[in-house]
Amino acid sequence: MSKDQGDEQGLSAQSSRSQSPQQSKRMKQFQIDFFIEWKYIEQDELKNILEDVKSQYDVKSIQLNRNNQIPGLDGTAFSIVDSDDSKLNLQLEAINKILSLIEQKKNPTFEMMMLIPEGTVSYLIGTSGKQIKNIQLETKTDVVVNNAINKFSLRSVKIAGQSNCIYNAIKLITNKLHQRGITEDDYIKRAEPLDPGKLITKVQLIFMDVIVDYILKNKDLEKKYQIKMKSKSINEIPIKNKLKKDEEILQLVGTLKNVQEAIKSIIRKISSQFKRLEFDVRVVMPANFASKLIGAKGCQIKELANKAKGAQIKVMSDKDDSDIGQYCLVQVIGSVEHKLEATVLILEQIECFKNGGPILESGKYINENFAQQYKNSVSIQDIKQKRQKSSSSRSSRRLRSRSDSNKRHKKQKKSRSTSSNQRKSKYNPFQAKIVVPINLIEQMKKKLNRIGKEEGVNIQADNQEFRDEFVLKLRGEMKNCLNAIQLILSEQCKLQRR
Repeated sequence: MSKDQGDEQGLSAQSSRSQSPQQSKRMKQFQIDFFIEWKYIEQDELKNILEDVKSQYDVKSIQLNRNNQIPGLDGTAFSIVDSDDSKLNLQLEAINKILSLIEQKKNPTFEMMMLIPEGTVSYLIGTSGKQIKNIQLETKTDVVVNNAINKFSLRSVKIAGQSNCIYNAIKLITNKLHQRGITEDDYIKRAEPLDPGKLITKVQLIFMDVIVDYILKNKDLEKKYQIKMKSKSINEIPIKNKLKKDEEILQLVGTLKNVQEAIKSIIRKISSQFKRLEFDVRVVMPANFASKLIGAKGCQIKELANKAKGAQIKVMSDKDDSDIGQYCLVQVIGSVEHKLEATVLILEQIECFKNGGPILESGKYINENFAQQYKNSVSIQDIKQKRQKSSSSRSSRRLRSRSDSNKRHKKQKKSRSTSSNQRKSKYNPFQAKIVVPINLIEQMKKKLNRIGKEEGVNIQADNQEFRDEFVLKLRGEMKNCLNAIQLILSEQCKLQRR
C-alpha cells in the first residue's frame, strides 16, 4: 500500500511504516499488560486479587508492573506473563477470574485498559476502523484505542462494559495479536509528533474553474513554496457533496508548512484579483474524519472557529462514512484573514487525524474530549512554540526598525516643532464616550480590560448614569480610541445575539 492510499484510508502515516512480523523475529515471551484506574479499584485491593489468582493458576507471573504506570493517570498497572505459548488459554482464564473478582467488589460495569505495543495499533484498528468496530459488535463493549502519551512506550486500549463482556473483548484482541505475532520492533516503535517542515501532505481545495486557472498560471508559487499544483475534475474524487459544473479541484502537494504558506498566498491573490466575487474556501477531507472535526456537541469545531478569530467553519457531512475513499467538504466563510487562519488550522487537524490523533502531554488527558486532547498535545505545543519564536523574531525586527525610524523622526521633529506643540500633544489626548447596556457590562468587563491593554487606551466608567445604560470614557490616541470603540461595539453585538 502506498503512503497516499494509507492516508486516504484513515491509517496513520507513521504506523504504515512499521515492519511486518516476518521481517523480525517473533518474541518468545507473550506478555499481556493491563491498567485500571483507582476509581474502579484501589491498588491494595487489586494486589490481593492478583495474589489470590496466582495461587489458583499455573502461570509464571501475575503481578503489579510499575514500569507500565501511565504518567499522570491515577491507577495501577499489572501484567500476566508466561514464556510457554501453550499456556495462553490459562492466562486468559486467570484474566477472567481477576475481572469477576473486581466485579464482585465494585460495580458490574467498569473500565479496563489493555496496554499494547505501538507497532500493533494500526493492525488492531484495521482499515478505516473496521476491525475495532467488529470487536465492539461481537463483544458488546465500548473499545477505544486511546491517543499516544508522550514518553510512554505502550498504547492503551480502553474496554468498558460488564466483566464477562470485557473478558470476551480481551480474549478476542489477545488472540488476534497472538495470531499476527508480536515482534521486538513493535515494542521499539514510538508515536512521533507531527513535524510540519518534514511531513509531506496532499491538500485539495474546491474553487470555481476561473479561479483554479488563474492560480495555476502563477507558476512562481510552485518555485517559491517548493510545492506541486494541478487541477482535477470534480468527477475524479468521490465527494459526498454535490458540486457545480463550473467548479474544479485545486491540488497542492508538498510539506505541510509549505502548503499552508502557499494557501495563504493563494487566498490573498484570489481576494485581490476577484474583488467583486464572493468566494469561500472548501477543503476536501476523508469523510470518516467528519465527527472528529466536529467533536462532541460541536466543541471541536467551535474551538477552531475561536482560534480563527470568529471564522465560520462548517463540515458539509451529516455523519462519518465508513466506506473507503469517501470524502466530504469543510467550508470556511469570513474575511480574508479569517479564511487564512481557519484553513491552516483545519489542515493541521486533518493531518493530526491521519497520524492517529494528538500525542498527549500526560495520561490525565485520556478521558478528555478530543478538543481538550488536541489543546494538550505535544505536536500542537511544538507548533505553538515555533509560531511564537517566529512571531517574536519578526516583532523584534519590527521593533528595531521602528525604534531606528522613531529616532530619526524625533530629530527631525525637534528642529521643526516647538516645545509648546509637544506639550499639547502630550497632555491633550483624544477623548470619547460610548454607551453600553447595563445588563451586558458584567459580561464585558474582562474583554474591556483586554481591549484597553491591547489598544493602549484608558477605559473608565463615566460619572453620568442612565436608567438602563452605562457610560464608558475612553482616553488615548484618536486612532487607538476608534479601534477600541469598534471592538467594543462588535463584542456588544455578539452578546446581544446570544
